[in-house]
Amino acid sequence: MYEDGIARDGLRTGDHIVITGGGGGFGRAFCKRLARMGARISIWELNEESGRETERLVREAGGDATFFKVDLSSSASIDQAIEASLKAYGTPYGIMNNASIYPRASVEKMSVDTFARTLQVNITAPFHIIHAFGPAMIANKRGVIINIASGRALEGAVNGANYACSKAAILSLSKTVAMEWAKHNIRANTIIPGVSFTAQPLENTTPEELIERGKQRIPLGRVGYPEDMAGLAAFLFSADASYMTGQAVAMNGGMIMIPQ
Repeated sequence: MYEDGIARDGLRTGDHIVITGGGGGFGRAFCKRLARMGARISIWELNEESGRETERLVREAGGDATFFKVDLSSSASIDQAIEASLKAYGTPYGIMNNASIYPRASVEKMSVDTFARTLQVNITAPFHIIHAFGPAMIANKRGVIINIASGRALEGAVNGANYACSKAAILSLSKTVAMEWAKHNIRANTIIPGVSFTAQPLENTTPEELIERGKQRIPLGRVGYPEDMAGLAAFLFSADASYMTGQAVAMNGGMIMIPQ
């Protein structure tokens, strides 16, 4: 205990963490890393095959995880997953809003429905999840929320106004939750990943081209990997980050340096 008499809280063995988009990329890395730290993981994923594969990998490594099929564009599906996760593991200590979609089109060609669906999955669903789990987390007087943004939130995105807007909104949601719930010992932070070796950037390039892009354009000379982001998430959940809330942490090899 410190002189102020306030304990420094962090992830404990057996704590429940809900991770959306846990079937691959960043999500799978988050699940595996946090399970190794002793967390019990609710894997929320639309793709059943990839979600069950993450569950298998976590369990084979000695962790505790359960897959729940969730469609984040459906409020009813989210409510069902909330109920099932609570039944399986109880009130979560942590929420990771990782899942997102990125249908591409220019502003003039993008349909209003596409824009609206992107916002539903990328920002309305995270709000729904935080709002639903929040009262029980507040009653417990402890918790951590991590939302995943993107450099597009800072730079904008050609053929991606929907995605850039949703990720900018995630930054504001995190800060607002951090301000409102600090008094309840609940922290909220955002990770802003840079270009990484995941499915999204590989939609338009080859692995070799992506690696070369990292060598040529990123100050540290490489692209990121899911394990990089998982390491940051592990820190943000730990007691070492107990004095950190309302922050957006950019992990991008120096590609974007946020001005002070």
